[in-house]
Amino acid sequence: MEIPQKVIDKVLSHIDTEELIDLTGRLVCTNTVWDPAAGTSEEPAAKVVAEWASGKGFDVRWDEVAPGRPNIIIRWQAGPGKRTLMFEGHTDVVTPGDASAWSFDPFGGQIAGRRMYGRGANDTKGNLAAMLIAMAALKRSGVRLAGTIVGGVLCDEEDQMLGVQDFIDRGHADKVTAAVICEPQDGLICCTQKGALRACFTITGRMSHGAIPLSGLNSAPAVSRLIDGLHLLELEAIKAFGKDKYLGWPSFTPTVIQAPARGAPQLNVIPGLARILVDIRTVPNQSHPKIITALNRLASETGNKVLLHYEAYDRLLNLDRNRNLHILPEVLSDRPCTLTDINDPVVTAADWATRRITGGIPEYAGVPGATDGTFLWAQKKIPIVTMGAGDRHVPHQVDEWVDLDQLAETARIYALTALRYLMPQGGK
Repeated sequence: MEIPQKVIDKVLSHIDTEELIDLTGRLVCTNTVWDPAAGTSEEPAAKVVAEWASGKGFDVRWDEVAPGRPNIIIRWQAGPGKRTLMFEGHTDVVTPGDASAWSFDPFGGQIAGRRMYGRGANDTKGNLAAMLIAMAALKRSGVRLAGTIVGGVLCDEEDQMLGVQDFIDRGHADKVTAAVICEPQDGLICCTQKGALRACFTITGRMSHGAIPLSGLNSAPAVSRLIDGLHLLELEAIKAFGKDKYLGWPSFTPTVIQAPARGAPQLNVIPGLARILVDIRTVPNQSHPKIITALNRLASETGNKVLLHYEAYDRLLNLDRNRNLHILPEVLSDRPCTLTDINDPVVTAADWATRRITGGIPEYAGVPGATDGTFLWAQKKIPIVTMGAGDRHVPHQVDEWVDLDQLAETARIYALTALRYLMPQGGK
């Protein structure tokens, strides 16, 4: 299907770069860190988006996911047709950390050269603005399309992804046939995402004075064995599944090790309670249920080995003590890998749009982390493609930034992706 150049030009002529920069700045200047103690949430950015979209004549819905945490659902029936394309971007951002470490105000939206600085400029308020500008350009152009465009402006992507789950639970995803996840991928087309399985091991021994260690039961030996066991599980996965072309290696990473798990640590106190948090990232073909089984087995085997260690040690010392050690494994969250066929219409539309705007051959990659698209793909079987402006290494860093020229290019790519995906047969 060939789309006439005059149609393409008509759509692109309505991409307003100054409006894009202004909208990005307004969003970046709103502090949307979820911090109830500080009184900040996604609501200010949601208001900016809702007012902007209403002013453009879109159908706008405000869904309260949790107090102060709304989703904004923007809908435009672009013409008769069965396809519904969703653009998805989130309003929450992570903490800026120590603001004094920044060269720019984290919520100032300042421009230096061709970069805008601020928390969320890269991840992902710039891309959120780009998707909105693309939707508005298509609407203003008057080009006839076959189907519907939905803008999902969702809360809580950075933590529990409550926004996208609420979006699905309310039935908004039921008619969505494809989604573009608007995240900083530096112009890459990403058809796959790593899975994320987060787990916790809680080790219960018995605390005691550091000068009298034999009166307690130290949890530290179990901690060390669990860490070794996680590394062995990672090696097994690497040998079994290898390096994925787009996602790299699977990983089992202990990220938080707390001993004691609660209370202030003291050098002269043996921790009776310890905790290990584990961030497991998976590639396609890895089975999450099998991983969970392996984690449970690791907890059981570690508990038995530590018990045998203490029994042998106590016999050596002729010691009789309570050796009641418990290791409790727990899965905190389970997000599967996603994999969209490279020949799916939304992928071919993104490929075509990227070629038309950049004049080059698109580069394909994978997303190392999970996104809201994980739930759309896993729960509703919606084909997703993740793409957007911004260096992939910049999110969550000090002096976060986005290149404004790449952002404008991204808005054009988003617009042409929708044009291609929703173009009626015949290209008129």
